[in-house]
Amino acid sequence: MDEVDGRLVGGLVVLAALADARSFGKAAERLGMTQSGVSKAIAKLEARLDARLVHRTSRAVELTEEGRALVERVAGHLAGIGEAATETAKSRDAVRGRLRVNVDPLFSRLVLAPKLSAFLLHNPAMELRIETRDRIADLVSDGFDLAVRFGEPAPSALIARRVLDTRVLTVASPLYLERHGRPLDPRELASPDHQCIHAIDPATGRPFDWEFCRGGEVVPVTVNGRLTVTDSGTKLGACLAGFGIAQVIDLGLDDHLKSGALVELFPDWPDERYPLYVYYASRNHVPAKVRKFIDFITDTLTAKPQSPRKAAALRKVG
Repeated sequence: MDEVDGRLVGGLVVLAALADARSFGKAAERLGMTQSGVSKAIAKLEARLDARLVHRTSRAVELTEEGRALVERVAGHLAGIGEAATETAKSRDAVRGRLRVNVDPLFSRLVLAPKLSAFLLHNPAMELRIETRDRIADLVSDGFDLAVRFGEPAPSALIARRVLDTRVLTVASPLYLERHGRPLDPRELASPDHQCIHAIDPATGRPFDWEFCRGGEVVPVTVNGRLTVTDSGTKLGACLAGFGIAQVIDLGLDDHLKSGALVELFPDWPDERYPLYVYYASRNHVPAKVRKFIDFITDTLTAKPQSPRKAAALRKVG
């Protein structure tokens, strides 16, 4: 596309307004300019084109033959520019178009998947692409509009908005406890008698540290374990099968805990938390489709059946 001269276009806009208003004062008022500003813009345009465009009299302003011919030729183009600008402004508030979201796999499976049908039915002009990734990488250059991730955000230019603060539970299956005995204190997990399932932190590439929190007390424990995994589904499956003890976030566990398939080992150490954030490129000019999906996430989390402790955690976030 050829380079557009903004000063030339600006001068043509002023000339078109002057042709319609037939007064420097009225044209200035319509354009939000001063009268002298309008006069200078016309003078610069005339100098640029080396043509007399306006007859100036004490009573009125009339365009010359060249001025009228120029306005007639550019009127359609100027109208098109105005229409394009108006449509762009409207599109910011329109919930439509393609939305590409980078989502934590566990959150996608447990929270988003059951609700996506309702979201799309309520937003028929939207096309949604959900991609489960282990990390955000470069949100903008990778073509994503939004990302959803657990864990504290690393320093970046992205806007990070916390939408959930959930507990970290230490759990084991009855089969494991039958084989190894139930630990009564977190520090017992340092014993070689216990097997703990390590999970890789995508941000560092190293296993997550095990910590236990109660009030202001934080107890780190160096645990033993022969199994290391990179995804929460494998970790949960191995734990349910009785291989080892796992630390898991308190999402989608209610059925396992109520049925007794999993046992929470240290309910008196309740204060380790793991936050969930949404990330997007800029706080200014956030597209309506991005705002709509963020609202959908927060509404979904609020609407999920929750135990009193989880409801309290959400209230802290809000």
